[in-house]
Amino acid sequence: MVAEKLGVLGLPRPVSELAARDWDVVVVGAGHNGLCAAAYLASDGKSVLVLERSERVGGACTLERPFSDERYVVSPCAYVAGLLDPLVISELGLRERGIKIRPAQPGLFIPFDDGEAVVEWADEERTAQGLREIGTSADNVQGYLDYTERFDRCRRLLRKGERDTWVGDTPTRAEIEELLEDDQDLIDLVFEASIADILDQHFSDQRLKDALYGQGLIAAYGGPKTPGTAMVHLMHSMGELDGSAGSWGYVEGGMGMVSFAICDAALEAGAEVACGVPVARVTPGEGVELEDGTSVRAETVMINADPKRLSRMLDGADVPAEFTNRLDAWKVRSPVIKVNAALSELPHWTAAGGETWPAAGTVNCRKGLDAAQQAFEACDRGELSIAFVEMYSQTADDPSVAPPGRHVISAFCQYAPADATAAEWDDGIREQAGQQVFEMVERFAPGFSEQVLEHEVMGPPDVEERIGLTGGCIFQGEVFPDQMWENRLASRTPVEGLYLCGAATHPGGSVIGLNGRNAAMALLEDERSR
Repeated sequence: MVAEKLGVLGLPRPVSELAARDWDVVVVGAGHNGLCAAAYLASDGKSVLVLERSERVGGACTLERPFSDERYVVSPCAYVAGLLDPLVISELGLRERGIKIRPAQPGLFIPFDDGEAVVEWADEERTAQGLREIGTSADNVQGYLDYTERFDRCRRLLRKGERDTWVGDTPTRAEIEELLEDDQDLIDLVFEASIADILDQHFSDQRLKDALYGQGLIAAYGGPKTPGTAMVHLMHSMGELDGSAGSWGYVEGGMGMVSFAICDAALEAGAEVACGVPVARVTPGEGVELEDGTSVRAETVMINADPKRLSRMLDGADVPAEFTNRLDAWKVRSPVIKVNAALSELPHWTAAGGETWPAAGTVNCRKGLDAAQQAFEACDRGELSIAFVEMYSQTADDPSVAPPGRHVISAFCQYAPADATAAEWDDGIREQAGQQVFEMVERFAPGFSEQVLEHEVMGPPDVEERIGLTGGCIFQGEVFPDQMWENRLASRTPVEGLYLCGAATHPGGSVIGLNGRNAAMALLEDERSR
């Protein structure tokens, strides 16, 4: 099993032997989507070779041992599962391969400086009762219920209606509007509104606006008032975990177990996976050239690498200028900082009466909505300004990834200056970022800094270097409306023999798996039609 090797696979046989045969498909990149595509294609009888630049499969959804005590196991970038599609789970037998996902509860714990908190539970009435207990008016409690129903109705219409719009080719805007029953409120949610706009429509209580804006900012190069941030929240609400809509959870053993299980499925189907083999050039219709100059022949090349890297790989190839221009114009700005830490104990939250139980869910430490908007504007000027920290603790329910009695915390933080260089991060930004993140958490969990035994801070240049994602963009491209749905890259390209299967394709970023499945199905459909 791939998990036993923590994803470090090496070569299945010497590169010279891999290059000595003709492959039906070469997949560039062994992230979860590339592995997913390989599993489907190999199951259909294709000869498939997956080439991965690093020594470990999984990309951003993998497992590493980043601390001096190697009993700590951490996924560097992907922390929780919520969009991994049931179709992929079922068809690739991921449950049978050991994947277990525990819903994170509370779904959100959002503390205030005054010791109160907004707590979201799977039980909507429990959430509403909690809002009443902190003095929320009846109108605003109803506003909360209407707010969540608005997003969920959108999900149901787009994923449970006439068709699942995430499976296969994306519908056009006109088709989406029809699926949304021409409801202008829902159309605005998908294509136009900021998360601040939506919150204003449902709440008069500023505390609720300050509590809930963060879900519209996940990896978004924008502030709460930036048009399109409602779509960011919607994308993260479109999944279903064990029948619970919009839920997220912890994968037993860590998020990398998802990639490792998919890799097992691909290998069992007959695919071969070679690690430590960087691809330098892609020649559609012929194959790829490795950085050492070796040519690997393949009728079809499927790309899991991000569009910017693909553009460089296509340099000199005979492809339409319109296509390469689109790749070059693709936006990958990232304001995200990742912080992973080994702890002596879990944080004690003032708003939980000094208890640690919120760690079993997802904790949002943040400044208010207006302050977050100002932080983004500072980031856009090239400044570091932490306004939002979303924290996860794998060990709150799964002690297997840390030494006995110890814990791990991972944090997803914004805003980093997207254009700062690696040298600038080395010269002080990284240290300042860690300090600002710890200070934010300390506001709500006094003593947190003293509980940190070791930690790592990853800014956009670190994510690019370590994971291979240009600009450190974890979604391989921004997920605003101008790069979603029919504006997202398609699995099929205008170049014969070249397909895309990464997060830059429909339906978007995160650990979904459908991107890889959609690409594999597109290739198989095209072959059948020929």
